[in-house]
Amino acid sequence: MSESDLNISLKGNADAVYATLAKRKEFFITVQNLTENYMPQVRVKLAVPPQVKLLVKSEWYGGIAKHYSKNRLFTIMVRENGVYEITATLTTKKGHNIAFPFIVKAGTTQAQASTKSISLLSRPSVDKPVSKVNCPYCHTEISQDAKFCPHCGSGVEEKLKEIQEKDLSGRHCVNCGVELLEEAKFCAKCGQKV
Repeated sequence: MSESDLNISLKGNADAVYATLAKRKEFFITVQNLTENYMPQVRVKLAVPPQVKLLVKSEWYGGIAKHYSKNRLFTIMVRENGVYEITATLTTKKGHNIAFPFIVKAGTTQAQASTKSISLLSRPSVDKPVSKVNCPYCHTEISQDAKFCPHCGSGVEEKLKEIQEKDLSGRHCVNCGVELLEEAKFCAKCGQKV
């Protein structure tokens, strides 16, 4: 019997177990049978330093069929921040005795901080100048590109287009649409400043 008959690892081939100080941490240890034979009675037992408390220290995997793997749940609680080595020892009735060391990291360990910064700010919006005109019906100041007057509810889009077209053909009041004299500073009909 050799060590190459079995493989022992953290579930998902994780490199370490990351724990929070004084909180239960559960993790799986996977045992894989690499032989062509059934492997009866596999047991894994953990050995930990004094800073780590074992809540589940050993598990029986029962028998493992050929080319099959099984996971068992272990539970620890870390009492002090730091990096600790735990050894999982696998034993079988066929005489295997394999030690698997792995790391437990707790609290503020020397983890590499990411150098990339993430910005949650959106791009600044460029405010386009909004031209204001008076509603041709209620004479309240509204946005030039408005389709309806927010005060009286009238459909102003067509009426404002007519006024703008008149403005292009000659000088007209933007408020009431009356044609203005070239030198006029105010509308003669409604008094709107030109």
